[in-house]
Amino acid sequence: MKKIILFADTGIDDAIAVIYALKNPEVELKAVVAGYGNTDRDRSARNAEYLLELAGQESIPVIAGSTRPLSGEQPEYFPEIHGEEGLGPITPPIPAERFMNRTNFSQLFRIIKENQNELTIVNVGRCTSLAMAWFLSPSVMELVKETYIMGGSFLEPGNVTEVAEANFFGDPIAANFIGQNAPNLTIIPLNVTRKALITPRVVDFIDSVATTPLQQIIKPILDFYYEAYQELEPGIAGTPQHDMAAVMASLGIPELFSYTSKQVKVEYKEGYAEGLSIADFRPGVPECTGAGCVRIATEMDEGIFFVDVLRNLIRND
Repeated sequence: MKKIILFADTGIDDAIAVIYALKNPEVELKAVVAGYGNTDRDRSARNAEYLLELAGQESIPVIAGSTRPLSGEQPEYFPEIHGEEGLGPITPPIPAERFMNRTNFSQLFRIIKENQNELTIVNVGRCTSLAMAWFLSPSVMELVKETYIMGGSFLEPGNVTEVAEANFFGDPIAANFIGQNAPNLTIIPLNVTRKALITPRVVDFIDSVATTPLQQIIKPILDFYYEAYQELEPGIAGTPQHDMAAVMASLGIPELFSYTSKQVKVEYKEGYAEGLSIADFRPGVPECTGAGCVRIATEMDEGIFFVDVLRNLIRND
């Protein structure tokens, strides 16, 4: 079983990643670190706690993370994509104010020390909270076994600018730091996760067999997400599950992803290339080996993805 700490900015695709982690018997979710991104930090933490309550897993801690990027700038949120509260049409019956002034990285560090060399961090939001953890206690963070990040886009357009993906663009300073300093790092980029589609037909099937409160919120939030994506990319067949794909990658599902190894930089200076993820994909350039190398997903098998999604999201035990 994989012990995972999930760093998230709990909007809709993050919520599906949380639901997947809770439903998958191969995952032991140890904590959710909730920061700003798709919505503000307090709503993000509130949404994570709401999902855990629906699952009857209130013992899993929600750790309030960062409120803004390392630059100190005011973050931009995306209510047109994730809804005013971050979960589409759903307003969780928990006050977001409960999470004000509740950043508690000592709890995060305690969990890591109690599970030395056994924990996998999966970061599916901005990299700010993860970078802060490294700044505060690198000796503890070195006890993490491996790190997976959903972020960046290589050799294809971004989704917030011509070149930048949202998680890296939201805090390029933090993304660059993690890309160059976190050991045993794997990046699952936008150009791959765009293929991780769930169609309305699949959503309807999942809803038709849903028996738990956690499963029953999948359709309303993904219907909302699908309508938002039809505005962004008219004609898209479904909603890309960027964040769930990163959780899947951390489980090492055979043949789901193909990888290469490169050094990674993220452009963090203000300008037209801000947030750009950079690696050397020129023909003839060998794969990176040794310290400072990052494993990057390059392809995803959509059939294996589909089977694993159904197997876990319809699970009723």
